[in-house]
Amino acid sequence: MACAARSRGAPMLSAIEDAIAERCHKVAGAYVSTIQELPGAWDDSSLAEILSDLPGIYINWSGGAAAAGSRALLDSQYGVYIVTGQNSNERVRRRGDASMVGAYQLLERVVPGLHGLSIEGIGTLQLERLENLYSAQAEQHGVAIYGAFFVLNKLLFPAALSSAGLADFTHYHSNSKVPDGPDSETHLTLPAGSEVQP
Repeated sequence: MACAARSRGAPMLSAIEDAIAERCHKVAGAYVSTIQELPGAWDDSSLAEILSDLPGIYINWSGGAAAAGSRALLDSQYGVYIVTGQNSNERVRRRGDASMVGAYQLLERVVPGLHGLSIEGIGTLQLERLENLYSAQAEQHGVAIYGAFFVLNKLLFPAALSSAGLADFTHYHSNSKVPDGPDSETHLTLPAGSEVQP
């Protein structure tokens, strides 16, 4: 099923993050306190910022490697971090219980929900790997952290001079070099759509 996030006019990278968040809301939104973006890759300093919003799903675009091609192609990578908390019981953080969702339960909803997610006009997410991000600091704070990492291969950036991402405009200016004649300059004021047409 394609996600039509791009049709809302969001820039490509924002549309991908929005589609990931939208799918996470659909498959696991009822079980978490928050689904939000991280400004950078997960590290122990991220932990202090999210402790009040558990369980949670955190999304990060981590860049990617350039793919071979004549245009700007990228094997774009996304991290989706599942974080659950329960101070006294590590097993419950992972497996859940009658009163709390566990990280495994969230992973079993989010991973198949995102793997194969087709983002209209952009590409398809593929699961690359899962990681247990256990650390002494995570244990000290009573949280379990798992990272699901996805790749969107051969992400094609739009042409630099494409007008697709520009807002509507009413004033147009152009300078043109004409090989066998004088250079030309054009100024136009276009109708804004509110004018009465005959």
